[in-house]
Amino acid sequence: MKNIKLRFISLSAAVIVAASLCGCDSITAQTPSAVNVPDVDEIDSLIISEPDTDEVDSLVSSETGSAADAESETDETDELEGPYEVAKVVDGDTIKLIINGEKKNVRLIGVDTPESVHPDASKNVPEGKLASDHTKELVGDNQLYIKYGTEPADRYGRPLCYVYLPDGTMLNEQILRDGYAKVMIVGKNKEYKEKFTEIASEAKAEGRGLWSTGVFDD
Repeated sequence: MKNIKLRFISLSAAVIVAASLCGCDSITAQTPSAVNVPDVDEIDSLIISEPDTDEVDSLVSSETGSAADAESETDETDELEGPYEVAKVVDGDTIKLIINGEKKNVRLIGVDTPESVHPDASKNVPEGKLASDHTKELVGDNQLYIKYGTEPADRYGRPLCYVYLPDGTMLNEQILRDGYAKVMIVGKNKEYKEKFTEIASEAKAEGRGLWSTGVFDD
C-alpha cells in the first residue's frame, strides 16, 4: 500500500511539472469538440454544377458541325477543275469557257434565267438581258473553276457544271441568291437541289432581283 501511495505521489508530481512547463495552471479533461457538419443546403452549394446533357450535346454538335463543314468545303475545292478563261457570258445561265484550248458553252446546273438570246426571238424578254448583265457583273475579269455534275452534259452536248469564282463563291448559288434565276433541276444533277431551293425561296420571299418583276410567275 505504501508503494502504491508513493507511485501515486510521483505520478501527480510529474503531471504538475508537465503542466508548469506548458504554462497550464491546471489540467482538465478535454473532450473533443463536436465536428461541425454543414447542412444539406450548404453541401449542395459546395457541389460543382455540371452542364446538363442538352448543353453538352449542343457544344459537341457545334464543334463537329464546324469540322464537318470545313472538311466538306475542302473536299469540294479539291474537285474543281481550272481555272479557265472566259470567252463570253452567253446569257444568265450559260458561259463560254476555253477548256483545253476549245471554246465550250458551259450550262450552269440548277439555275434557269429568263431568255435573252433564244433563236426564237419571241421568247426573249427584257428580264433576260438583266439576268445576263448580272452574270457578267459577277464574273467580271475572273477566270473560273468548274465541277461537273453527276450527269456531265446535256442533250446538246453542253457541259453541265457548278461554276466557281476564284474566291470560292459558287456562281450558280449566287445567281439564285440575288434573285436572277429560278431553280431548274434536270436529270441526275441533284447534288444541291435542297440548298438551291431554299436559297431561291428566300430570294422570292424578299423580292430580290427579278422576283419583283413577276417574270418567274407561272
